[in-house]
Amino acid sequence: MLLNLLKSYSRMNVPDGVRLHFIIIENNETASLDQAVESFREQVPGSTVQYELETRLGIAFARNQALEAALAAGGDILTFADDDETVEEDWLAQLLAARDAQDCDIVASPVRLAPPPAGASSWNRMIWSGMNRINRNSEAKSIRLLEMGKAKQIKLATGSWMGKLEFFRRTGLRFDNTLGLAGGEDWQLWTDALKLGAHTTWTPHAICYETVPVERLTLRYQYRRSRDHSSILIERRNSRDSKTGSLQMFASILGRAWTLSYCIFAAPLTGGRTLVRAASCLGSIVGLLRGRLGYTSPHYQTTDGF
Repeated sequence: MLLNLLKSYSRMNVPDGVRLHFIIIENNETASLDQAVESFREQVPGSTVQYELETRLGIAFARNQALEAALAAGGDILTFADDDETVEEDWLAQLLAARDAQDCDIVASPVRLAPPPAGASSWNRMIWSGMNRINRNSEAKSIRLLEMGKAKQIKLATGSWMGKLEFFRRTGLRFDNTLGLAGGEDWQLWTDALKLGAHTTWTPHAICYETVPVERLTLRYQYRRSRDHSSILIERRNSRDSKTGSLQMFASILGRAWTLSYCIFAAPLTGGRTLVRAASCLGSIVGLLRGRLGYTSPHYQTTDGF
């Protein structure tokens, strides 16, 4: 998947006056990407490529390593895409256009699902269809908020992301390393950036595609992902002793329980697609309860794909 991302980078349209410096962070105990990096260098002769090893396991550690490397290199803008994605040829140009239009500190854009792998079963494809429906509904919601002038309400994830490095130099803002292998570091950064006065926006025109390995095309994975994400959210609210926080969580659980019931009963009418949302709702209910007890799941302890 990393090779596919790098190949898509090599095909990007680079606007005039832009110089690219690629930073590849391997989050591993030992380096294993030398051959892939050298091959990529040959594909982008007009750019520089920096390869770093981050031995502290955790996605926040890796992202901070990339951020520090970009700052040290004297860069103006940092972009992020994940190693299980590919970018469209105009991805960089569209992110820059959105950033420049309003001189934003942070910009993000959609990450759509790539088609399911060739070896996926009919069950896997049904789950992919449910995931894709949720994903495209989320994208449509972001477009509506953007059109209403409420771009600051759109949560910005780092799967397709651009940040002005001057903002990070000035504020000292970094990804939260205490999250370890749990994930959620990108939304936490967005929340913290808003508190520091960041000007943020979102564009529908810079498109990435996420590869979905067959290992993720299961209801169990959808349940686990939602569970882990919800446990992070409720734990980060730091309101375990708050009566108001307890009432809010109770209301959230009731709402999710209603959605869970609806999705189960609607499954025969939707070809099973709503089972994906049902699994996510169940996972979020369990995650809220676990987070309330202070338990955070190490979501990224196990990885998949190739």
